[in-house]
Amino acid sequence: MLWAERGRQRNSFCSLVVSLFAVTTFLGGSKVTDTRSNFFQFFLADALPLRIDGWAAEGKDMHFDRNNLFDYMNGAGEIYLAFDFQFLFVREYTRATAPSVVVEIYQMGSSEDAYGLFTQDTDGEAVVCGQDAIYAQGLLRFWKDRIFARILAEKELPATRSVVMKLGEMMAAAIPEEGRRPALLQFLPSSGMKPRTVRFFHTQVSLNSHYYLSSANILNLSPATGALLVDYDVDGEKAKLLLVSYPSSAEASEAAGQFATRYLEKKTWKGQKLVVKEIDKGKWAGVQHEDKYAIIILEAEGRSLCQRLAHEAYQNIRKEKGLGEGKS
Repeated sequence: MLWAERGRQRNSFCSLVVSLFAVTTFLGGSKVTDTRSNFFQFFLADALPLRIDGWAAEGKDMHFDRNNLFDYMNGAGEIYLAFDFQFLFVREYTRATAPSVVVEIYQMGSSEDAYGLFTQDTDGEAVVCGQDAIYAQGLLRFWKDRIFARILAEKELPATRSVVMKLGEMMAAAIPEEGRRPALLQFLPSSGMKPRTVRFFHTQVSLNSHYYLSSANILNLSPATGALLVDYDVDGEKAKLLLVSYPSSAEASEAAGQFATRYLEKKTWKGQKLVVKEIDKGKWAGVQHEDKYAIIILEAEGRSLCQRLAHEAYQNIRKEKGLGEGKS
């Protein structure tokens, strides 16, 4: 089995979110001790059904924090630790002569990070569950508020799809609030954007898992930065847009300058002015800085597309910040 595969009823399930947030307050982000571990497990055990459609909870529930996440998922834990991951609760359901079903509930420090985790893999069929959801080959992934959830059947059958969706719908219905998406989304050019390719993340590890830019962290990505990587197709011409938010304008300018001098191999960096260069034959890249943001275009199939996307993102930032029209 994959690592995810291994690991009362609806009226009590509504305690899920209250339980999760109560645990966060109680633990204060510190390492889970035995006593606190029991506290966390007690509430989540009450929140989930013990039986559903012939499947029954098998063995002991498991829970993990940042200190022991690798005990559950080995190397894949890097994906989650690159975000503000707090807790993971796991329960496995089994049924005689039927595939097992594993429920994973990830509690994040913010709704933006729950959204970010969801965007790391959006291959599959869009379904209605939570704020966004994808189903593929027995695996349901969705997010709502600060929760990211994965529900996985060991083998996809009509019966397993049914129970997976029921569990997901119960969980989503129990979460009373919807979360905020990253504010960066409002700056993206809308024309030609491919929504299912949007990836939100913070660190170099996450960026390189989607697009290998460099072995060095030339953009100074860190937990304090927020980044969007998006594919575009404008009139048949393709490009990628990378938009990064920094704590300060000076940090954004420094990162944009490093991209200009180290990736585009420009001798100098002149602040806000857009810089573009043909990297490979017919493939253009560019960078621009505005306020706390670095706008980077990659693999644009034409100079004009590279300039257009950068300009539109630049103008969107200026408009939102009340800076008026600017010349890029």
